[in-house]
Parts: sequence; structure tokens; C-alpha cells
Amino acid sequence: MKFEEIVRQFGGLPWFDFEMVHLMSGETDECVHTELYRWRQAGKLVELRRGLFSLAEPWRRWVAGSGSGGTAGAVAESRCRDSAAIGAVLAGGIYPPSYLSARWALWWWGLFEGDFGKGYTSVTARPAREFENAFGRFSYATLPRDMLFGTVNVEAAGRRVRVASPEKALLDFCFIEGGEWDAARWTGLGLDERKIGKIECALLNEFASRSGRPRLKRAAKSFGRMAKAMASKSGVAIAPTGAGVSTVAAMVVKVEVGADSAKPGEGEGA
Repeated sequence: MKFEEIVRQFGGLPWFDFEMVHLMSGETDECVHTELYRWRQAGKLVELRRGLFSLAEPWRRWVAGSGSGGTAGAVAESRCRDSAAIGAVLAGGIYPPSYLSARWALWWWGLFEGDFGKGYTSVTARPAREFENAFGRFSYATLPRDMLFGTVNVEAAGRRVRVASPEKALLDFCFIEGGEWDAARWTGLGLDERKIGKIECALLNEFASRSGRPRLKRAAKSFGRMAKAMASKSGVAIAPTGAGVSTVAAMVVKVEVGADSAKPGEGEGA
């Protein structure tokens, strides 16, 4: 089996596994393991998790190109998001079914300042897991199945990826971190004050009510009070309520408020 065959067969895919290579090659398990190990050592393959691989640069062909014009700061930010977008596509395949949420999703929507791009946080109904590879650290927190809703489909690196809406990412973050969320805790979280006013508080309350968990309902109400106070102080307008669509998410994609957990293999970010 030649590496050129791997590139030809799998260069257009975000990931592939041992069984796919085994079936394609027709070689023995031992031979396939040896070749995969040799290509990993040569830097041609990245092992995402045991038995799951992605082609390294410059052999992968599935990543859509992006522009590099603009100021140095804009280019650096663009490259950071481009790199994050590649990992976002891979996150769903590393441990499906899952979707990106909590801290990483809040960063993606611009609600967190700083570089969280390579710390991918996802939620799943499966047991919590964590994987680390050349693309970053991929953490998967367990959510009850009745809380796997409120996702959006975004385009990342030319692929469709499931990400929690800003409001659902906030709610998932509260659930994962635990405890009570009063105004002081919200204020100390470090959210970008310029973006807080864009959160649809009515939708956050709707999601909290749908969760059926009193602690999350209290957290949503507390966030709304904090956002209102912050808007009054800074003069930043609060997102209009009652639309049922996240103001931040609506800039990019349609919110799928009723989306359930995806089945394994459904979409690129399932």
C-alpha cells in the first residue's frame, strides 16, 4: 500500500479510521498497522484518537481556503479562526454524537475574549471523555439527553458543524460548571461586555424552562438582570426579545431550536 493511495482515497475526508484503510488496501491487519505507524512517525498522518486519523498538511484536501487580506491583526485573528474551524469539524467525528458548546462555543460567537480556539468543549449523552492531538484538546462533557437541543449549523472550513447557539452554550456552561449563578458570578466570568447585549434573554429563559431544571431557570433570570444592568450602565442595547432567534447566531445561521442529538455519522459535525 502506497501513501499516494491514502491521499487519493481519503484526502477529501476530514477523518478516516483503521477499518476504512484495511478494506481499501486488502492487506493484513499487521501490515496496515505498520504502514499507519510509519506515516504517523513521518508526520503525514495525525492520529485524532486511537484508530481514527486525519491527513496532515499539505496532503489534506477537504479544508476550504480562506482569504488572508487585511491588517496584521485581522490576518492573525483570521488564521486563529481558520485553525479553530478545522478542529471544530474534527470534534464531531472524534466522539460522536456530540456538538460544540460551553466555553469554546462562547468563544466562537465572540462572547469570550482571548484564545480558546484549540480547547474544544463539546457535549454528548455519552460518558465524559477527553482527547488531545496535534489539533488541540477535545473535551466532551455529559449532558442528559433531554438537554441536547438548541444547536445551530455553521460553516467551518467548508463543512457543516453543529454548535450550540450562544444562549444554549451559556446554559450548557452553567450546567457543566454547577452551582448557583448570581450576578456576581456572571460578571466575573469574563464575557465580552460589548457582546452581552446581543444575547436573546427571552430565548435563554425559554431554553432554561425547557430544561426543567430550577437552577438553570434561576441562572437565566440572573443573567438577564445582569445584562440589563450592564446595558443601562454602558449604553449597549439589549437584543430585542420575543423573536425566538438568537441575535448573534442569526448573523450567521438559522437557529434550530428544536434540534435533537444527531445520530452518529449524521453531517460533518454529528
